[in-house]
Amino acid sequence: MTARLIAVVGALVAATAPVSAQLTADSKLLAPFRPVVEKATESTVRVRCDDKDAALGTVVDSDGFILTKLSELKGVVKVKLSDGTEVDAKTVAADKGTDLALLKIAAKNLKAVTFADSKAVPRGNWVASAGPTSDPVAVGIVSVMTRKLTGRDVIITNPNRGYLGVFPEDAKDENGKGIGAKVTDVSPDGAAKKAGLLAGDVIVEMNGKAVTSQQQMRDLLEGLKGGEAVQVVVKRKDEMKSFKVTLGSAPKDRGDFQNAMGSQKYTLSDRRTGFGEVLQTDMVIAAKDCGGPVVDLEGNVLGINIARAGRVETWVLPSEVIRPLLPQFKAGKFAPTSATSTPAKPLPAAPAPHEKKK
Repeated sequence: MTARLIAVVGALVAATAPVSAQLTADSKLLAPFRPVVEKATESTVRVRCDDKDAALGTVVDSDGFILTKLSELKGVVKVKLSDGTEVDAKTVAADKGTDLALLKIAAKNLKAVTFADSKAVPRGNWVASAGPTSDPVAVGIVSVMTRKLTGRDVIITNPNRGYLGVFPEDAKDENGKGIGAKVTDVSPDGAAKKAGLLAGDVIVEMNGKAVTSQQQMRDLLEGLKGGEAVQVVVKRKDEMKSFKVTLGSAPKDRGDFQNAMGSQKYTLSDRRTGFGEVLQTDMVIAAKDCGGPVVDLEGNVLGINIARAGRVETWVLPSEVIRPLLPQFKAGKFAPTSATSTPAKPLPAAPAPHEKKK
């Protein structure tokens, strides 16, 4: 089947102009890939928040457990099943690092995915994103094999968070214990620079709360917006200093400009950085279609779409990252907080199994 499919796809791509690996939403172009995503489609649901499409979800357990994109969960969360029925969903686990949330719905006998290794999939191989209908959401190729991110791509950027304007790293004592967030550099026009912070300062407290790491500093900024004031205590050499900093707004990045210039249908994900490891593809998908499974030409599930990161850059959270997290999610080790999810009312009794629509 694979050889025949590649031949068909090659002919279709050659017949389109301009030539591109990404196939459009044209059903005729996506039709050859229906057999490829057929099995994964049975494990894909639509996640809705406050009656609007927010993400896709991937069924990982037949008893109603579904993985989706955490940062898209705002308001009242429901899951739309294949027959069109919407059911209440409860967020039972949330991990900011991977931007994954585990939802639980009152349903039985769902079809769960089986994850396959992604690291063996070479650059240039075809991949497809399953959706809640028979057509794939998108098709493309692997741009970069599964890899660890580096530089600023590893930092979680929240465009709605207050911007301090520093580049921090963990500060530790001689025993390796975290003692703060060391400022390695400050933005020339940033809030910290205007308030008087300097490179080399170690941030040890914000608004009366201790800071022991750069991630803890970022977490404290998460609930603050531009224009709000924050009291920052730093250690400068052997002296403690306190500064009142009026936070700025996060600077625009290339993604913001792409969103402004591009189609509203294909805007980039708000959360598109801070993932430890990704498989990079050139699929073009909408931000609201992240959270669903990605397969190779044999239908093997390589991971879950986690972010539309660029104009022709979609990142897949690989199965190697997801598999070890699942038992921890179910064991309650990543219980959601009020900052990561909206409390859900108790779930009703499980409905009867649903048939998959094509």
